[in-house]
Amino acid sequence: MAPSVVLALLYLPSFWIAIFIALVACAAAWEWASLVDDKLITKFIYVLICVLLILAAGNLLPEEHVRFLMLMGSAFWVLVLLMLAFYQPNWLGNYMLQSFLNYSGYFVIVIAWLAMVKLNQQKPALLLFLFLIAWMADTAAYFVGKRFGKSKLAEQLSPGKTREGLLGAVIGTICLALVGAWWFELTFMQALYFVFLSVLTALISVVGDLFESLLKRNAGAKDSGSLIPGHGGVLDRVDSIIAAAPGFALGMYWLN
Repeated sequence: MAPSVVLALLYLPSFWIAIFIALVACAAAWEWASLVDDKLITKFIYVLICVLLILAAGNLLPEEHVRFLMLMGSAFWVLVLLMLAFYQPNWLGNYMLQSFLNYSGYFVIVIAWLAMVKLNQQKPALLLFLFLIAWMADTAAYFVGKRFGKSKLAEQLSPGKTREGLLGAVIGTICLALVGAWWFELTFMQALYFVFLSVLTALISVVGDLFESLLKRNAGAKDSGSLIPGHGGVLDRVDSIIAAAPGFALGMYWLN
């Protein structure tokens, strides 16, 4: 699927990219709703609300409000990081956690859609690079963790993740960001900023992955869905990108 995604991101017009990402967002919303309340009517309503919010965000928000929402989205994932740092297994099934997981889905999915659309409008290659950061972080963490992993990163949420794997993700992202700085023809100071932003983006992408693990654990599910054979659901594939998108979009606003 990766070559098709790369070609679409680079060559499809912005309008069709926005539609494509909205369809993926709807699939993610359906799976999110399945994890918080499996009633059919609830899932339809969840998707409908996300569609209405996407239409409103795409057509009614002035640019300065878009940047504010990117800031709010970034702050949300910092809050999630703090929450995960103090996570305890007895939180599962708690009413407050259930409510937070339920209602945060609207905000997370819509903000991510908006961030990706804005990145594509700035420059299609920027949206592609966001995907590359998430893919690099995930792939490097997997292989380094499998080879050298000893210290668990968040054993109660995702037993397979290790601190060594996280370090591998950071190193891999730095290498990718240096290539990106050359690709985008950045100055030396811009390149330093871009590398820093890319590493932060990669780290937040890991937070997104862990947050979805919490969502699935609370629901007692192994995967978010079964739409992609052998890979689980759509949400399983895009959780890291959903988390990483607002911060990367905000950072690129500041760079430009």
